[in-house]
Amino acid sequence: MPKSVITILAALAFASSSCGNLQADGDQPAPFAVGERLEFSINWSVANIGTAYMRINGIEEVNGHSCYQVEAGAKSNKTIDLFYPVRDRFFSYIDRQELFSRKFIKEQKEGKHERYLELLYDQEANEVNDLVSGEIKECVPEAQDELSIFYYFRSLDLEVGEGVLLEGFVDKRGNPLKVAVHRKEWVDVPAGRFYCTVVEPFIKSGGLFKHKGSLQIWLTDDKRRIPVKVSSELDFGKIVVLLESYQPGGPES
Repeated sequence: MPKSVITILAALAFASSSCGNLQADGDQPAPFAVGERLEFSINWSVANIGTAYMRINGIEEVNGHSCYQVEAGAKSNKTIDLFYPVRDRFFSYIDRQELFSRKFIKEQKEGKHERYLELLYDQEANEVNDLVSGEIKECVPEAQDELSIFYYFRSLDLEVGEGVLLEGFVDKRGNPLKVAVHRKEWVDVPAGRFYCTVVEPFIKSGGLFKHKGSLQIWLTDDKRRIPVKVSSELDFGKIVVLLESYQPGGPES
């Protein structure tokens, strides 16, 4: 299993680690709540290769700011473990008012490779502090991490035939991210049948998700915008991520 493929799909991340420049509307309620849990199967061609999850664990404070503590993870199954074991976890602390990142943690174990990353975002100073290396970098306003970008995207209105250009959320080469809104359709997954909006994220010029018609995401066509399916055509085959179960969140404190 090529490095980071399961990681990318499990997190449903739209781009590699970066800072974004997105304007959230703090007056709009978030389409998710504490307690929401999504369980996925990860499938390669005709075989299952692993599982993934996304969940909102609770409310925590980061430097005095109230945040959603969001967790996502992926692991390969026993068969894939024989060749390329994957055990990945992501944690994002998303500001409840602005829906941007305050803190991000990545724990990756893929094959023989291990990586730990911990970033602390000072949104007021436009800086991000790498707590592992000690390096502090400049960051554009409204910065997003790999996981928070998806939860922010769920708060946007989506119109078929239109695209969302997220110029501030870029890959390491500075390529901006665009999300095309293609169509609406019914889709059947293990968790049930859903009417969905189909979107396609890609890097505008070059990069991992450059526009090749290679990655599509099905989001429920309602205020929750739950991801129920991800399909990706890659050089080594087709990866399909399917929603197995969904637990809605409850009232927040």
